[in-house]
Amino acid sequence: MKNRYTTFLLYSCAAVIALILVIQIYGLTDRNLVINSGISYSRIRLIYGVSILLSIMAVSLLFSKEEVNRGLKRKAYTDITGIMNKHACLERMTMLDCNDSTLKIGFVLFDLNNLKKVNDFYGHEEGDKLIQNFVHILRQGSDEKYFLGRFGGDEFVTIIESCDEGLMEAYLDQIRELTDRFNNGKSIRLSYASGYAISTREHYYLMDDLLKEADKKMYENKKMIKALDTAETGQISKILDMKKNVLFDRDELTELYGYKAFMSIVRKVLQFSGSDARLAIVCLDINNFGYVNDIYGRREGDNILKRLAAELNSQTFCLCAHRLYSDNFTYLADISGMSKEEGMEMIQGWNKQFSRLANEAYKGARFIVKSGIYFISDPCETVETMINNAHYAHKSAKASHQDIAVYCKELGQAAKKRSDIIHSFQNALEQNEFEVYVQPQVSCGNKKICGVEALVRWKRSDGAFVYPGEFIPILEQTGDIVELDFYVYERVFAYLNGNESFREKNVPISVNVSRVHLLEIDRFIIRLKELGSKYPVSPKLVVFELTESAYIQDIDDSHTFIRRIHELGYKVSMDDFGNGYSSLKAIQSLPFDEIKFDRAFLDKNTDEKEPRTFLQLIGLIKGLGISVVCEGAETEEHVRLLERSECDSIQGYYYYKPFPLEELKVQDIVKGEPLQADPAVLCG
Repeated sequence: MKNRYTTFLLYSCAAVIALILVIQIYGLTDRNLVINSGISYSRIRLIYGVSILLSIMAVSLLFSKEEVNRGLKRKAYTDITGIMNKHACLERMTMLDCNDSTLKIGFVLFDLNNLKKVNDFYGHEEGDKLIQNFVHILRQGSDEKYFLGRFGGDEFVTIIESCDEGLMEAYLDQIRELTDRFNNGKSIRLSYASGYAISTREHYYLMDDLLKEADKKMYENKKMIKALDTAETGQISKILDMKKNVLFDRDELTELYGYKAFMSIVRKVLQFSGSDARLAIVCLDINNFGYVNDIYGRREGDNILKRLAAELNSQTFCLCAHRLYSDNFTYLADISGMSKEEGMEMIQGWNKQFSRLANEAYKGARFIVKSGIYFISDPCETVETMINNAHYAHKSAKASHQDIAVYCKELGQAAKKRSDIIHSFQNALEQNEFEVYVQPQVSCGNKKICGVEALVRWKRSDGAFVYPGEFIPILEQTGDIVELDFYVYERVFAYLNGNESFREKNVPISVNVSRVHLLEIDRFIIRLKELGSKYPVSPKLVVFELTESAYIQDIDDSHTFIRRIHELGYKVSMDDFGNGYSSLKAIQSLPFDEIKFDRAFLDKNTDEKEPRTFLQLIGLIKGLGISVVCEGAETEEHVRLLERSECDSIQGYYYYKPFPLEELKVQDIVKGEPLQADPAVLCG
């Protein structure tokens, strides 16, 4: 296209000049010829005027051609940044090689660091801005006589004639100073490596040799600063200024990254991290954080969250952080060069440091930062999985006396099992996978069945059993235990209502009451009345068991619950008595109809002192007019001890293992003969 345009101009010039010649010849012909032709002198003057104008146009076209050629040449040699391109650099080097000498020519090669990472993190628009900013710095720091060029991509060249070591050092210092000034407060930092060579009498170089020597020194410089440059060490997020960067979404309160931004940054850090990097996902929260909201108000609560975010983000090991919700945070930690133990100590040290700061600011509070750590072993794992693993470890820390916990395979398996229980519960309930079992209680006197306790077992569709200790605590946390309890209640009420002969023997069935019911006592009573209307049963045949721990944790609601149950004619038993909660003073005012001693009393060493204390405690309870049931009788030694105690009834494997409710027959109660059951299935 350029060649066609140039050719067109040349032909135009030739045509114009030819026309001028014709006109001139015509005008210079014989005067008589002009007169005979009838052309007036005024016409001749007009012709000469036109010829002069056309001559001016021809000259202008020639100058225009030259200017176009110069413009095309400048365009061909100018980079998009405004300085010379690689083609111009090579031509300049060739021209200098053609001089008599290359003595005192200095050659500098610059290479921008992290350009690819900036492009990947922020987009190519920000990468282009970084290049333009560096070109601006080169122009500011360079003399007009210096040749500046972009050698390609992220490489730049400066050629200085009449150069020596002093001039070169002063030039490089100027570029460094301008770069530092640019980086001050900037969201994206500019970093470069450089190398130079000067042709001297001792080390005389041609231009190609100068380039090779500068390139060699530049790569040596790049290796040296690689360990020091923030982005090259894997701490990529430290390129970001949390207060000024608007490229990512942020949490409005803490100004930490939003969820999508956090996930994106973690993925990219993992992508760029070397094999020697050691990274971890950490989840944390503040124990007793509600104290600030309750005592000082939500504004102060928000202030402490902002303080935590600021302190966390200022730590060098914290690459990026995100507030999950409330006072729960997660962050990516860089512990490269440390062992796992050292990394744990560093994280725990910061936890204690912030806890101390918060406790000093809010006198009377006892803040404890608790963390769960997941050390990343497979960077190909999803970030969601990593956060979940750190969260499992965090929950483990919160459930223990420790301030920090590390994810392990066992925690992961437990978490998966928990998730499976939660998500499969409703379907299991609908498919009747839960079965009601009973374990009889025998009278301490005649050894006949005087009551039974209803228990629940979960038999999966594949035949596998899930034991109560595995699923009941989880269902209590989710609140699903309410539905499971009423599932058991309905099975028991239906059984009692359909077995007239059993009712005549007046043998009650005890059912467990979760502490969750204490949160909605009115709802519990309404559903219980509905159940009694559906399956009319004498209240004397049902005993509700409330654990000692549930009673102690909320005594007021427990008393209300027991009173409402008594109003309906049902009895209430304290289950698991003896776990260390109740005091002698509390025993005197217990509103229970029955006390069930925990199996822990029989598990202890039966030396002379402990049995005596146990027997005296049973006597004290019976002296208050409260019936006593002792659980956990598994050996003949246990039974002999309980017979000495004169407790009312005994429950344990020595007499009966749990068995399905449907197998409970009246004749078994009359005979008082132990039933046999499969211990592999009925364990627990």
